[in-house]
Amino acid sequence: MNGEAKHIFCVIESGSLEETEELQLIPYLDLAAVVRDTSLPAPPIAREQLVGHLRVIEQVMSHTAVVPVGFGAIAESEQEVRERLLVPCYDQLRGLLAYLHGKVELGLKVMWREMDSVFAAIVAEREDISALRAWIAARPAANTRQQRIQIGQMVAEALEEKRAEEAGAIMAVLAPLATEVCAGKLLGDKMILNAAFLVERPREAEFDAGVARLGQQYEDRWLIRYVGPVPPFNFVGGCGVVAESQETRLTGSR
Repeated sequence: MNGEAKHIFCVIESGSLEETEELQLIPYLDLAAVVRDTSLPAPPIAREQLVGHLRVIEQVMSHTAVVPVGFGAIAESEQEVRERLLVPCYDQLRGLLAYLHGKVELGLKVMWREMDSVFAAIVAEREDISALRAWIAARPAANTRQQRIQIGQMVAEALEEKRAEEAGAIMAVLAPLATEVCAGKLLGDKMILNAAFLVERPREAEFDAGVARLGQQYEDRWLIRYVGPVPPFNFVGGCGVVAESQETRLTGSR
């Protein structure tokens, strides 16, 4: 290897992947970091670079289990990769590879298609909300300020209950098919579920079928975005650059 800086993609078991013209392996005991030569200072982060980082990890995933490293992890040398990542995190990396072996991460986002129909269902199901709504409609707006605040709170609470109910229906089908589930942040009122599932490869087709059944059953109500397999970022963490943000740099972080 030459003396250029190293862009780190992931960690794998030694011997599970061969070096290529593009990718190099930095070994330590029975582990190896998958890297590529890069230059310093690191270039500004751009979307195409992030996409390229993920594609390299996905390429490696097609051959072996990986512990992915967040985009932007750069070391000044091969020695620094060992000293800052492979040596201090060896036990955890070894355990993560064993845990992730034979599993894939699948991502699922589920949203309501039309919020008007959701709110209409809430009004139809909740007599207290429909009664207060009718009371407000029969009076001047200036005289109903407190009641309008109250009905807003009631609808918000009912929306959370409906979201939890429908997310529960999704999880009842899919959670039993997964080894582990990681819930993500809900983005906006329309989102019902944002989750990552760690699934054993032999059950991937069964999981796909479960998502397909839900999509058919709730086609008119839900919009489903299903991706994977993707690098298992949601199921690793706690070890230096493995768990840090997309702007992580090994260089200069002593």
